[in-house]
Parts: sequence; structure tokens; C-alpha cells
Amino acid sequence: MKCSETQHFVTKFKTGNEAKAMSLVDAYSPEEARIVAEKMFRRECSGWGDEERALAKVARQCGMSAISFKRLMKGQRKVVDVLLCKRIRLAYLNLCHSLMAQIQNDIQAIEETFGHDAVADFMDEVEDLDARVNAAKAMAQRSLRS
Repeated sequence: MKCSETQHFVTKFKTGNEAKAMSLVDAYSPEEARIVAEKMFRRECSGWGDEERALAKVARQCGMSAISFKRLMKGQRKVVDVLLCKRIRLAYLNLCHSLMAQIQNDIQAIEETFGHDAVADFMDEVEDLDARVNAAKAMAQRSLRS
């Protein structure tokens, strides 16, 4: 195959059943890992002077040094390997799981205060979403071990 025939940079969008069958490698490109890393950092960072602590915490969750994580967010890393993408995905799923737990606690507090009718629909949806996050998290952990 000649150099002009290669398709290294062609991105194919998958829909329907193809999207459900994607592996973690297909679903998490280096660019997506960078975007998710930045989202996790912004979520953790709450104000001025807090960036260093937030950077260290999120980098530790991803199994990286703070400097390496900062370079990833800026797009300055030369190599973003599959294992790193998997660790970032697992850290993001852990964040999603903790957010789901916070939302469930908030819904339970509203339910106790105002009654079940006010938030009945939300609790079912949050539980379904939490189940999906847990399933993705379990799949990511299995993938990380192999």
C-alpha cells in the first residue's frame, strides 16, 4: 500500500448498533482524552489559586504526574497511548459515578422535604443512568486489566 493510500486520519462516525459495539480504543481517541481530561480538571477547579491542587488530584486519579497531565490538556504530549486513554476514561467514569451519587442524595433530600411526587420521574432516570455508568466502569476496568 502506498503512502497516499493509507487512511490513518480518516474518522468514521458510527451510528446505531455499530456505535454500541465500539471498543474502548475506538471510542477514546487522544483528542477525546484531552477534552475529557480538561473537563475533569475544570470540574475539580473551583477558583483562583486552586488550579495546582485540582491538577494534582485529577492527575493522580488518572495515574499521571501533574506536569504530564497539564501537557496532555494543552495538547503538548507527543504520545498518548491506549493505556493512558483507558485510565483517563476510568477516571472520568469514576467522576460520573460520584456525580450520580450526589444527584441521588439531592433527589432523596427533595423527596423527604416535598414528597415523592415532586421527583418521582427523576429518581428512575438517575438510577438507570447510574446503572449504565456502572456497566461502562466495569467494562473499562476489565479492559484496563487486559
